[in-house]
Amino acid sequence: MKSLAPPTQPVVCCHACLRARLSPRLPLHTARVNQVTSRAPSRVPADRSRRCHVSRAQEVEGVDESTSASPETPAPRDDDVLPDSLGDALQQASEATALAIQKGANRCIVEILLPEFWDPASGPVFAEEGDQQRFWKLTRRFIESLAQGSNSKSIKAIYPDMGVAAMLKNQWQDADFAFASLSDRSPVSENDDLVVLAAPDPQGLDAVKRATYAAENVAPIVLFNPRLASGDAGVGLNVRRLTKQFTSTFTTSYSLRPVGDVGSVYRRYPGQWQVFVEDPSMEPGRYLLAAERASRPAGEELDAIIEEALGLQQDPEGGGNKGMFASIGSTISSLQRFSRSLSR
Repeated sequence: MKSLAPPTQPVVCCHACLRARLSPRLPLHTARVNQVTSRAPSRVPADRSRRCHVSRAQEVEGVDESTSASPETPAPRDDDVLPDSLGDALQQASEATALAIQKGANRCIVEILLPEFWDPASGPVFAEEGDQQRFWKLTRRFIESLAQGSNSKSIKAIYPDMGVAAMLKNQWQDADFAFASLSDRSPVSENDDLVVLAAPDPQGLDAVKRATYAAENVAPIVLFNPRLASGDAGVGLNVRRLTKQFTSTFTTSYSLRPVGDVGSVYRRYPGQWQVFVEDPSMEPGRYLLAAERASRPAGEELDAIIEEALGLQQDPEGGGNKGMFASIGSTISSLQRFSRSLSR
């Protein structure tokens, strides 16, 4: 993968360090900018709670922090599967997708939904100058990482419209993949080994279907951060049903989706869907595995999982909330999103 612009300011090295910088917002955004636009450092297999005690210079130089850490090996935790950074999440996503394709899944979906860039109802959100460019750079990093893991020679990135595709093609003249848009007459060609549709939206649903069918016997197709189901009130139930039926033909090879302000739903192929909530009994940045499911938990099922994990169920005798976490019910709104910590 070709390295993007080097960071100009230090990047938060762990969740504990992140919590120490939660106020004000400006430093967080600066760290997020650097993390998104720069190549993430290599992961070092060591206790996460000790990452904050390693200098940034040591990480950049690839020094193994385990040589200076305590010889005591901490017990493994369920949340060790979660990515340590945005770069780590992109790497996990590319590895899981390459494995899924290798196992015969020719239609894949990848979801890395960062709250700063994404709203479940409206899709990509570019609140600050430069956010759109950083969002598209995520697609490049994912595509290049996927190319290395899948050994594909001819990769095509299909963007939502001609304007975006032309802009990125002009900016990324050193890219090792081809550019196209959903508005092209034939975005998929017979020479393609792998096709990635970057952030398709509800307006492009018909074009996404045509591209998917065109790639059926040509190449695997990956939807990266799609939002094909519209939350508009005017969209009929039949349209939503047909959209869900179409997306059900895809394998979700990777998903990292925030759950309000309390945790995330996570899936890495071929594993199960996992629901994580923040663990108040541990140091900041650690998460408790609340549930595992064979299919994506959503709606009332997901609400019930979160409430049970946080001890927020109503006492059937009318005694109020119960459970060891009942005392934190009034402070849930202040808990920071796990996915937000990844973007710093």
